[in-house]
Amino acid sequence: MVVLHRVFRREIPLLAGLIEDAAPGDRQRATTLADHLDLVLGALGEHHEGEDDLLWPKLRERAILGGDVVTRMAEQHTAIAGALAAATGLSHQWRIQADRDTALRLAESLRDLDRHAAAHMDDEEEHILPLMADHITPREWSQVGERGRRSVPKTKLLIFLGAILEDATPQERHLFLSQMPAPARLLWRTIGTRLYDRTTTRVRRSGGMTATRHPA
Repeated sequence: MVVLHRVFRREIPLLAGLIEDAAPGDRQRATTLADHLDLVLGALGEHHEGEDDLLWPKLRERAILGGDVVTRMAEQHTAIAGALAAATGLSHQWRIQADRDTALRLAESLRDLDRHAAAHMDDEEEHILPLMADHITPREWSQVGERGRRSVPKTKLLIFLGAILEDATPQERHLFLSQMPAPARLLWRTIGTRLYDRTTTRVRRSGGMTATRHPA
């Protein structure tokens, strides 16, 4: 969960700045950024829906959760859902219009989403992860991950894998890749690293960041 959270912590504020800096009327640039944003927002939405459907009911049954924790988490998920919907709608609008006003509103909506998501992820990592270690089995957690993978378009799987691995430690990267089937690991090493580098270079070209090559 922490490794996945890093994707959202990095990509949402990064995209807000890139969208804000995009030249008005540049529909090609708008399409590039909106495509990547759709991937990130879709993954974030599925991540939270997966928690709501697969994790929270089990934790309520098995763990002692203070009422304040349950209420706070529910309120945070509601706020994130609202911010996600607003950002998604503006992204679709900006993809078509590529205008300055929509870009600024989209960038602000992403910063609003980032505030809500960051607060929730901080809370989750501090209070919920220890409970999950005691009350959620590895198989149950793998079901959450599998649901998330199914939600990512097949053409974007290697790109999202690169986003997950970008800020992973060597130990996290080794563990993550070791759990993948051998053909998938080979695909990542032979095609995925170059594809992710090309994608991040194209997306971040005006953002002062460069793609990172990940060791296999």
